[in-house]
Amino acid sequence: MFKFFLKKNFCDGWDNFFFLVLSNVVTILLLVASYFAFRFADGINPYLPAIVFILCSGILMTSLFAWGANAAKLADFCSGSYGLFFSSLKAVWKIGFSFGALIAVALLLARFAVAYYLMLYFRDGNVVGLLVAAALGWFLLVAVIALQWFIPLYFLQGNNNFSKCFKKSFIIFYDNVFFSIGVFLYNIILLVLSCVFFMLIPGLNGILLSSTNALRLRLYKYDWIEKMSETDPDFETNRDKRNEVPWDELLAEDMESLGPRKLLSFLFPWR
Repeated sequence: MFKFFLKKNFCDGWDNFFFLVLSNVVTILLLVASYFAFRFADGINPYLPAIVFILCSGILMTSLFAWGANAAKLADFCSGSYGLFFSSLKAVWKIGFSFGALIAVALLLARFAVAYYLMLYFRDGNVVGLLVAAALGWFLLVAVIALQWFIPLYFLQGNNNFSKCFKKSFIIFYDNVFFSIGVFLYNIILLVLSCVFFMLIPGLNGILLSSTNALRLRLYKYDWIEKMSETDPDFETNRDKRNEVPWDELLAEDMESLGPRKLLSFLFPWR
């Protein structure tokens, strides 16, 4: 299943190359504006950068949230549009800004908390400080990995609000730990590539497309579990049966839609 996800995500990114690049221009402009706003605030007041960081995180996440509608379209073999981005912007700015601001506040608190407990360890030799700092670090890492599903959940399951997206993100993580870690590491690779290409491709929007693609395919598992539970009431609680997911069968339609993409088809799409 993971191998097919990698193939499909690459194909979706390649087929929408210019759309992704132009979409990432908006994200780049927001990142540049955030950087200068942060530098300007730092010269005025030592506490102001934290407020600017929270505000800029909210604005940037609002943009990513709005683009999540296009990510869901592309993952479903449809075409994206800039009109969809702007129409989604009106609908999701509240949840997008709240999510971004929450992440920024959590990162700031974690930074000061970890620094404080590490100081206790290095200054006083307090081992408890080191253990608490390590625990906070691991908790933050788990939260980051789990919350990669937040935006995709909002657009792939239309009945999710902020609290449901937050809760389901952790449910999916704990139910698919290795898959979540695998997608997270893949997204880290995409982030490194993005830095090489000045965030133009795949960029933050391309990384969001990756998470959306991964979750869309993974949700087939839960549709299958729900279907099997109708005939076997104990199926949902039987972990051995739940783990025997017939991925070839569940992905058959997507495999057919994607087709046998070969190298020449990427270089010469008209052939």
